[in-house]
Amino acid sequence: MLLIVFLFCAVFVKLIFVMIVDSKSLQAKAIGQWMRGVPTDAPRGDIIDRNGNALASTATRYNVYVRPNAVENKTQVASLLCEVFGYEYEKTLAKISKSASEITVATKASKEQLDKLYDSGLQGIYYAEDNLRYYPYGDFMTQVLGFTSADGNGQTGLEAYYDKYLTGVNGKILTETDLVGREIGGSDYYLPYVKGMTVRTTLDVSIQKIVEGAVDKAVALYSPKSVACVVMNYENGEILSLAEYPSFDLNSVPRDNLETLFSTSKSTLVSSVYEPGSTFKILTSAVALDSGAMTPSRRFYCPGYRIVDGKRIKCWRTQGHGSIDFGEGVEKSCNCVFMDSALSVGTEKFYSYLNAFGLKSKTGIDMTGETSGIFINETNVKNVDLARIGFGQAVAVTPIGMITATSAVVNGGYTVTPHLVSSIKDDVSGTIINPQFKISDNRVISKDTSDTMRVLLERVVSNGSGKGAGVNGYKIAGKTGTAQKYENGGIARGKYISSFLGFSLEGSAPYGVLLIVDEPQGYVYYGSLVAAPIVGDIFKGIFSYLNVPKSTDSNVESAFNPSDVDEYADFIEWE
Repeated sequence: MLLIVFLFCAVFVKLIFVMIVDSKSLQAKAIGQWMRGVPTDAPRGDIIDRNGNALASTATRYNVYVRPNAVENKTQVASLLCEVFGYEYEKTLAKISKSASEITVATKASKEQLDKLYDSGLQGIYYAEDNLRYYPYGDFMTQVLGFTSADGNGQTGLEAYYDKYLTGVNGKILTETDLVGREIGGSDYYLPYVKGMTVRTTLDVSIQKIVEGAVDKAVALYSPKSVACVVMNYENGEILSLAEYPSFDLNSVPRDNLETLFSTSKSTLVSSVYEPGSTFKILTSAVALDSGAMTPSRRFYCPGYRIVDGKRIKCWRTQGHGSIDFGEGVEKSCNCVFMDSALSVGTEKFYSYLNAFGLKSKTGIDMTGETSGIFINETNVKNVDLARIGFGQAVAVTPIGMITATSAVVNGGYTVTPHLVSSIKDDVSGTIINPQFKISDNRVISKDTSDTMRVLLERVVSNGSGKGAGVNGYKIAGKTGTAQKYENGGIARGKYISSFLGFSLEGSAPYGVLLIVDEPQGYVYYGSLVAAPIVGDIFKGIFSYLNVPKSTDSNVESAFNPSDVDEYADFIEWE
């Protein structure tokens, strides 16, 4: 009796494990043994702009399979496949005659091709939905959107950064079969896929078109090595446009040329550094005023150079600016004023401001491959180094870091985090994820300093080197930059970086624009002549698109002819 009771208990415990504890895993094994599954790939989620325009989407294509054991007439099936897909008959027949449970005979098939297969009524042909990633605008936002691998995994840009949200959950079509894979006439089961989430960006297709057109204009006029431009809301860090040349059509990724692919797929705006030149003077001015080292009325004398640590450092205007005040120094971009300003602030305090602006670290933008700025170690900075840093030499920053840092100068003193995505939506559940991008509660500079800088930088555009960026009837502030390039530890002769960093002071369009033209060809290479007028075109287009009303009665010209160098000689800056 005891033995019977013991055996009964053992069987009962085993039943509990089989029917309850291990039931799901055993059912899964059973289904795997008597059913054959054809996968159905889940469509990748869409990437859209701020207004709902599709930037990256997915089209349905089909993978076609043949199960040899289910084929009744292999010659007819082979002939059909050759007719639909243009295959060679003998090779196709040999392929579907192999001893295998399932053979892939076509990928990326169209709906029309699939209909022909079904209309034939032949047995043993199956399909599974597949997805083709496509980009409606082609060569557009190439670096920021990025692309996917052949398997649909994000490799660069937003496709890579938000891959886990864009990737869906695959489904399956299950069919009951016998031991050798023949269908036994049972039921088919469909496990539906779950589409990836929709990523809504802060980008604006219309503004991107304006910027892409401006970049094309720079390429046509100056045949540069590269051009990069970013438009950002300096109040909250939203990026509305990011355009770069050279680039490629995202629907035709040059995978057969790895050198071209690597060089054009990364965003230089976030992954490369450059010497900012005079655009850096925006930060030096703000630091000098906010720290109390300078006042707008402080006077200077510029003989065309300063001697620091026994080294003669030239002003861009070699004959000098004479006696000027701080405001005039900003307007005329006098190197001597900025050398004196940086030295008056001192290395320790100057570097503490750079840290606060975020220039020495990554901005936190939601893109892969971001790098940080390069600065001389604080303990190794000599006076001659600090003097050069004051007017934008001896430092290297990322373009996105530069526009982010200077945004705090004009937005009241607050640091922002640049970002490209505003929300992520699960279309199945309706759940919306809102990524949090920090806007600092602590000011880097005071509101008074910011207000003063807005006035001084507006003077640069209305009367100074940034005149080309002006748009009649609108308030624009900014600064030009012309920097030499370095190769093999020395100055590269005849190679320059021309740039302009501008800010709309119109309340309904609080946007900053940074344009960088790398190695413009020809005798014109000054930021005031190359970059400023093109940024003026961008602002003009944005104001028109947004219907921003005019706020002034000024007669500022939006651009001028680059050949009129002599006429604008007073506005040309040079380090």
